Amino acid sequence: MFKHAWRPLIGSIAYAFTTSAQDEHVIQQAITGFRQCASLAGHFNLPEVFDTIVLSLSTATGLGDEGEHGYQTANYPVVEKENQSVTVSPLSIKFGHDYRSQIATVVLFTIANGHGNAIREGWTQIFEMFQTLFLHSLLPAPMLQMEDFLAGTTMIPMKAAAPAAAPERRPEGGLLSTLSSYLLSPYGNGTEGVVMETSDDDVESTMVAVDCLGSCKLEELYGEIL
Repeated sequence: MFKHAWRPLIGSIAYAFTTSAQDEHVIQQAITGFRQCASLAGHFNLPEVFDTIVLSLSTATGLGDEGEHGYQTANYPVVEKENQSVTVSPLSIKFGHDYRSQIATVVLFTIANGHGNAIREGWTQIFEMFQTLFLHSLLPAPMLQMEDFLAGTTMIPMKAAAPAAAPERRPEGGLLSTLSSYLLSPYGNGTEGVVMETSDDDVESTMVAVDCLGSCKLEELYGEIL
């Protein structure tokens, strides 16, 4: 019976979960439904069920590759809180405020940690989430580092080093050339060096996000993949 009913069943659970953001009872029942479907899928060896669950939950987490070009790196501020360095970004603030996104993330990675071998197409969504969390420095520290044979353990750079610019000829032509040279220079229109301002509430929301992601055992899941 489950083999024939799981698609509309998961669709109904996902709809209830995404449209009942303020009803904790419905959210809890939806979480129980996802877990029970995962248990039945494991029992009957139905990997497509896990892929569907991961897809449904990844949409609710808000950690996917959003927009035409996905999430972009930026110069986010780093603050010291509770003896750790924390990067405060729009994503960390938004995620820390969104209870439903946190629940969806915890459930998704709980299922992934327990049934990783059964997931097939769902790894696409999981790695998109890893990429988003990496760009916002929200992954566990070991997942932000790499082994260098010469320098030892180092942080993975967010951007490749920019190639050296070729020397430009000094423009001639007086005031207009000087003005156009200024407008086209990095100091005329660059915003990469601008750091966003943060408040105490932003930092607290980021700490909620960090604590939530810490309970997801991301490092253990990534270790199993390797």
